[in-house]
Amino acid sequence: MPASPAFHAMQPAIFRVAARVVVIGMVVMGIGFVLGSGFALWRTNTWHATSVTTTGSVIGQSIGLSSGQMPVNGAGPRGTTPGSSRGSTRPTRAEIVEFNTPDGTRHEFRSKIGSSDPFAVGAAVPVRYNPADPTDATIDTWFRLWGFPLIFLAAGVIELAVGIGFLAVARRIAA
Repeated sequence: MPASPAFHAMQPAIFRVAARVVVIGMVVMGIGFVLGSGFALWRTNTWHATSVTTTGSVIGQSIGLSSGQMPVNGAGPRGTTPGSSRGSTRPTRAEIVEFNTPDGTRHEFRSKIGSSDPFAVGAAVPVRYNPADPTDATIDTWFRLWGFPLIFLAAGVIELAVGIGFLAVARRIAA
């Protein structure tokens, strides 16, 4: 059954409104990413300024799974087999690191960031920790400290720029 003439007359207005909602959503999400990553960068910088460094040793690895990856026992998500393209990626491993504080106390932590290519067991690694709470520690590499906040900052800036660009183009077309 053919659509009514009223539906055809409304269609461009509906699409314009929907496009504006999407573009405004992009701008709002971009602002959220920029503000959130700015806060994360500020917290990381504050923590970095008060933390101290030492050398630790990787004593183990904790295996984690991302969505779509095969668990260690081979039982995967429904509809996957160990050789299928879905579910055949390598699991990520997070290092378990031990280090000693200057008073000789041994501390242990699990890295918050997993990798498919982690530091080997037995490897010496740089550690940065909060002297007031040595359990608040991380492997001291640039990416583990600054990588994720900067990735989200870049994503937010790009999303914000694209959203503002679309709004500018839409205004120019409407004029």
